Amino acid sequence: MKQLEMRVLAEVGEPVYLPESAMGRINNEADAFAWCWAMRRIKAMTQSEAARHLGVSKSHFSNMLAGKKYPCWDMRLAFQQLCGNWAIRQYEDRKAGLITTRESADQRRIRELEQRLADAERVAA
Repeated sequence: MKQLEMRVLAEVGEPVYLPESAMGRINNEADAFAWCWAMRRIKAMTQSEAARHLGVSKSHFSNMLAGKKYPCWDMRLAFQQLCGNWAIRQYEDRKAGLITTRESADQRRIRELEQRLADAERVAA
């Protein structure tokens, strides 16, 4: 089972951010789950297969998509990884007034160094 799970995740690849045009259609958490599933990379994956990969019953999975059940944080991440997109995370960030961006390791390092420099300049002033 673990090999099958790894093969599926390798096939899906790294999750991507959905375009703002799609995010504009998401009005609540139930919509975010539904869009995450609708925009999955492996369109041939059934709800039964997805439920099996996530370790939940088909009815529980169906209830998640219908907005009747909201899984724990770890399950939300696993669901988004399985679908290959960050629709739920993007929705949550939008509700919190945050901007969702992805930065490379180099970009992160530059941002951290710029912050250190700004902190040092403040202390020196």
